[in-house]
Amino acid sequence: MTFVVTGDAGQAAEDLACAEYIGQHLAGGDGEVAPYLHRARTSRAAADLADGVRRGYQGVHPDDVDLCLEVDTFSFAMVARKEDSLTVLRPATVPDRSADAS
Repeated sequence: MTFVVTGDAGQAAEDLACAEYIGQHLAGGDGEVAPYLHRARTSRAAADLADGVRRGYQGVHPDDVDLCLEVDTFSFAMVARKEDSLTVLRPATVPDRSADAS
């Protein structure tokens, strides 16, 4: 699997944190999300969003960073598949992990 970090010439802290978190999960790591969320919350992109809110830019909302950093909010994941000549995203149900813990 390859993660492509596109922000900040491949060095965007929030993109790297996300890719590393997913990679850790795939490798069977402990899944501690807090350090990765902290990196994203304190990234330059998060600061730029806050600056956009202060300046009143259209399309920027004060809750953007908080909403982007919510974890396990939805019971589905978006899966991309080729349909005819298009790549289409469709929701796919995610198994309930809390049932595994009991």
